[in-house]
Amino acid sequence: MTTIDDFAAGFAEDPGYLDHAAFGPVQTAVLEEQRVLGHIQEHMRFGAIETLDEQDARVRAVAARLVRRRVEQVVSQSATTPGLLHTAFGMTGGVLVAADEYPALPLALASAASATGGRVQPVVIESGAGPLTPDLVRERLSDDVTAVALSLVDWRTGYTVDLAAIRDVIGDRLLVVDAIQGFGVVDAPYEVADVVATGGQKWLHAGWGTGFVSFSERALERLQPALSGPHGTTGWPGDVPSVRPGAGAFSMSRIDPVSQARLAVALERLTAVGVGAVQARVADRVERVLAIADEFGLPVTSSRDPRERAGIVVLRPEPGRLTALGAALHNHGVTVTTRLGEVRVSAFASTTDETLDMFRDACVSYATSR
Repeated sequence: MTTIDDFAAGFAEDPGYLDHAAFGPVQTAVLEEQRVLGHIQEHMRFGAIETLDEQDARVRAVAARLVRRRVEQVVSQSATTPGLLHTAFGMTGGVLVAADEYPALPLALASAASATGGRVQPVVIESGAGPLTPDLVRERLSDDVTAVALSLVDWRTGYTVDLAAIRDVIGDRLLVVDAIQGFGVVDAPYEVADVVATGGQKWLHAGWGTGFVSFSERALERLQPALSGPHGTTGWPGDVPSVRPGAGAFSMSRIDPVSQARLAVALERLTAVGVGAVQARVADRVERVLAIADEFGLPVTSSRDPRERAGIVVLRPEPGRLTALGAALHNHGVTVTTRLGEVRVSAFASTTDETLDMFRDACVSYATSR
């Protein structure tokens, strides 16, 4: 079993980086795996094809363990969005979705609704309705809703949904989860979801071009694969292609085996340390960010409840002071995301004391610039 300190030592981001919710600096082991697989592709010695072919099964096996599904219920994707598109185009009926979701979900459903002539019908929770709590979901359900689509962690506020409670509320309807803003730092009950889609460029620190989607048996029974390409079909050449059984049907073309290897390494390291250990370390770092914000009177709009947050802290400085805070952070070499009048700070298990000291120094400068 890997210790959390051993796990954190596998990251090498520069001090001051507090933007893991935007992009997770690629792990050292991931880059080494990329170098090895790249060397194999460069020389293509005898047996190289077999090594490259093995990466698909490798990444699906470890992903299946983390979402508590069987290997045949998982398919590789190049990002989160393709998995959501495959899911949306396979649906029938009303799909409850919040307008404030990251665009990947609403756009996938809107595209499916247009392309299917209304077979898929987004049922939209209006912007500003608030966190996607079980009570809000219950309030907006109707007999026409056959599925609920949501993010595990809200990309703007950091709010973490209660998947188990929402499953209880929606009953036998499909539960579709965009997990990218929480996968790797939230020890969620993924087995209660019917579809879990994620990418590896954020909290998994595997870089762009990596991802997977998993399906429950209920999802595989109800979803109709509509975007299957050659890699998701069988029977050719010679016969009319038919979709492959299981999650493999939700595939268009082969995924880059180097990308699959990168994601596999990231998931293997996560499995070795345990998601719970990473979540606990992240919670500690978040508490320290909150303490610094409170020390300097920076209003926090994200949840302080550990059950409702992941690695994100959202700060909203008083009117007219956003530029001053942004300048202070920039001048002290602190990387964050600023949008819509707010500053999103996202810490990880690899966030060092030096980084937190830099954040505090920036807050000192901000507080004394009045």
